[in-house]
Amino acid sequence: MYELIKITDSSMYFSCPSKMGLYVDGSDAYLIDSGNNKDAAKKALRALEEMGLSLKAVLVTHSHADHIGGCNFLQEKTGCRIFARGIEAAFTRFPILEPSYLYGANPPDELRHKFILASPSRPEEFSLPDGVVPFDLPGHSFDMTGYKMPDGTVFIGDALS
Repeated sequence: MYELIKITDSSMYFSCPSKMGLYVDGSDAYLIDSGNNKDAAKKALRALEEMGLSLKAVLVTHSHADHIGGCNFLQEKTGCRIFARGIEAAFTRFPILEPSYLYGANPPDELRHKFILASPSRPEEFSLPDGVVPFDLPGHSFDMTGYKMPDGTVFIGDALS
C-alpha cells in the first residue's frame, strides 16, 4: 500500500485507495490529487521528502473528498498551492457543498465524515508548470479536469481511458 509506481522518469503514482499522481520537474513535485485524508497526504509527503523533492502544488482533478482530503494538510504543512478549476475550486474551498449537494440540504451529522466531507483548503487559479495542459472531463464531477504532462502522461482521476 502506498507504493510509488514509476510511469516515466517524471511521472509516477502512489498505489493507494485513492491514487495520487506525481509529476517531478527537477526538484519540484506536483501531486495530482491529495488522497482521501491527512494520513494519505502525510505518506505522500514523507515519500517526497525522502526523494529530496519540494511540493509546489496539488493539481485537483475533481473535488470529491477522496481526491481533496489531504489538500488542507499539505497546504498548511508546506505552503503549496492548490489548483482547482471552476466549481471544483468552490467545492474544495467549501467542502460542505459536497454532502449538501448529495443530501439536498444542510447535511446531518451522519453525512459529515471524511469519506464525503474534506477539510477546506484554499485553491487558486495559477500558471501550471511549463507544458502541463489541463483539459475538461465533465461528467463524474462538474468541472473535472485531466492533466497532460510534458512527458505525455495523462492523469484523469476516476475516469477511464
